[in-house]
Amino acid sequence: MPPVPMGKIVSIEPIGSVNPPEHALASSSTDTYIAVSEQGKTTETVPLYAPGDIWITFLQKKNNATMDPEDYVMHYAVCKDVFGVVDHLKGLSPEMEKIMENYKCPYGGKPGDDNCPVLVLEPVKAGTELGRVGRLQGNFNFGTWDLRISHEYPSPERYGIRSLHSSCPFDYYAEPLKSQLEEKLQAGRCGTVETYVQDSLQGEWFFGNATNKRGGDWFYQLYFGPSNIFSGVQVVSVGGVISEPLKWHITPKNEGKINRNFSQVKAGSGIYCYETESGYINYEKGPRGKILVEVLSNNEIKAEFQQGSCGSTFAFSDPKTFER
Repeated sequence: MPPVPMGKIVSIEPIGSVNPPEHALASSSTDTYIAVSEQGKTTETVPLYAPGDIWITFLQKKNNATMDPEDYVMHYAVCKDVFGVVDHLKGLSPEMEKIMENYKCPYGGKPGDDNCPVLVLEPVKAGTELGRVGRLQGNFNFGTWDLRISHEYPSPERYGIRSLHSSCPFDYYAEPLKSQLEEKLQAGRCGTVETYVQDSLQGEWFFGNATNKRGGDWFYQLYFGPSNIFSGVQVVSVGGVISEPLKWHITPKNEGKINRNFSQVKAGSGIYCYETESGYINYEKGPRGKILVEVLSNNEIKAEFQQGSCGSTFAFSDPKTFER
């Protein structure tokens, strides 16, 4: 079963999106955009269905996480190695509400709140309505993780299980539904979190002992990697430390020191400068200016945000060191 009626799916954003501050690094799930009347102004929702025979493993309510007053996140398992998540449900079906209401909190609290996430193993048949999605947000996260798949990171201890084992949720569908869902993918691909290129600037960087596992660590994260939507375009994403949260699109160059392809920036090659462009203004955020970067080694860089454009000369004033 598709997660929502096929006619309601406008497009699907591939894995690997960045949206600082909270999502400064590449997202390990897809975002499914759905057709609801007056996008961003409506209370309309559409039904969400179990994509196959699954086991519900986790339910939790979130307040004020998005522009809507409440959201729900749901985890499920397909088998012992494959599990998934649907985030930003705007309501639960009666069957899911019953699972939540009947849960006994071992340490107090109310089922589904911060003190009592609902941890269960409840079987659900394919096509069962799980809840509703839409409302003001108009999209929801749909991700899958497969323990039989492992991605390469230079410091895997900084990463949670989702980044280490992210997979494309549409790979698990049978034809013809698999192809029908893949046709909805922006850029015609499912995307990936595997952006790391050894001995180069490209990849994800952390300030201090930050990780991608703790929600509050986004401020200390920095990303230089490919766009998950636009072919041949690269993205700079800053959670904090060197500037306010920002997201810039860069058309990479294969020579020179300005907007050089991230994968070609190596240790010992000096300082490089990145500056904003105008072609993707609707997809960008944060302050305008320039970012100076120097790769010190495979696992260490210096970075600094400055006002103005790159010009012909540039130099550090107060750089910060990031590691990966």
